[in-house]
Amino acid sequence: MKNKFSWRAFISFGLTYSFIIILFSGSILYIAPPGRYAHWVNWQVIGLTKEGWQALHTIFSYTFVVLSVFHLFTVNWKAFLSYLKSKTQNGINKKKEFIFSTSAFIIFFLGVLFAIPPFQSVMDLSEYFTESWEKAEEQPPVPHAELLTLAELSEQIKNMNLEDITTSLNKNQIKYDNTYTQTLSEIALVNETTPMDIYQKITQHSGTRLQGSGIGRKSLETYVNELGKDIDDVLILLENKGIKAQKEQTLKEIGENNNVIPRDIFDLINKE
Repeated sequence: MKNKFSWRAFISFGLTYSFIIILFSGSILYIAPPGRYAHWVNWQVIGLTKEGWQALHTIFSYTFVVLSVFHLFTVNWKAFLSYLKSKTQNGINKKKEFIFSTSAFIIFFLGVLFAIPPFQSVMDLSEYFTESWEKAEEQPPVPHAELLTLAELSEQIKNMNLEDITTSLNKNQIKYDNTYTQTLSEIALVNETTPMDIYQKITQHSGTRLQGSGIGRKSLETYVNELGKDIDDVLILLENKGIKAQKEQTLKEIGENNNVIPRDIFDLINKE
């Protein structure tokens, strides 16, 4: 006789595989670089991009939950209902365990919610690993620069027009189709390279640079002092324009946090 299909075994295997993938993908994402850098250098692990690992982690997390529900209510539902019934009738016998478990849950929940050590330290460590990937020479010139078209990039680069950019690309035998619709990321994909490499090929011989790219790494207070302006007046100016900033933040950080190009902040400060 053929053995009957065992749903218990099927679900058990599924839970095991899902747990392994969740654990592994979670570990990868814990130390993964920020998205702006991951896209810029085409960061991958075992052939998967950061989005690929995020998708893997999300899908198998849902799979684990669904299989757990089936395991609880389909495979062992009679035992589960019997357990609830007996505990309802007899009361909770394990009072110490209940109190300790509930207390631990509350402590963990509040610790994470209010960023209390050592819970916040776990997230700080992840932030440390995340930021450690970026090198100054590999940072994108503006947030999500890989989404810029060649025409948009020409507006960002000092002393370099669209014709200069296309000349540089042609010289380096970089394939591209449309300067107004094709992004750096798309061009990099066609040429089997990274957006960072495309950008470096455009700028390496010309000596040009993104406007404000060097200044973007200075703190707001340092830059304002160099201009001979009052830092408090500048903070008020930025706040009035809907830009949240702190004097110790770099102009690049302020731009990223407010989803604006650092050059726009430079222009705003210098116009006043």
